[in-house]
Amino acid sequence: MSYISEKVAYLDGLAEGLGIEDDKQGKLLRGIIEALGAIAEELEDQDEAMNDLSDCVDDLYDEIDSIDECLFDEDDEDDEDDEDDEEPLEDDFLEVVCPSCGETIYFDEDMLDSEDGLICPNCNEPVEIHVCDGECGCCDEDCGTDDEE
Repeated sequence: MSYISEKVAYLDGLAEGLGIEDDKQGKLLRGIIEALGAIAEELEDQDEAMNDLSDCVDDLYDEIDSIDECLFDEDDEDDEDDEDDEEPLEDDFLEVVCPSCGETIYFDEDMLDSEDGLICPNCNEPVEIHVCDGECGCCDEDCGTDDEE
């Protein structure tokens, strides 16, 4: 029994001990004491539910910690400075600036072969990509070909 329930029980006993009659004021006091009893019960139920939820959250934190330990070894913390372990992004993706919205977007090599064409995920406009084969002579970049004849 909680502190609030004890206080309500005390008030109920006090009202009986004082011999509160069934007149208008007595009915009002009895109604107030009954309402306080219902509030005390609801508070106890809410407190129990909150404690159950707190236990569940603690269990979830424990599960997350164990998953984290499985996925990330403590040895990986020492390797954070090693950049040799990571493959460079440009080997897997083609970086393109969308001509419509100006956002930098990345396309996977498999996406380049798509029959539907490339669509900017930011503005949903088509994006055309010119992949230089080194012999085009149409780009300003050094393609690796000699333009001198």
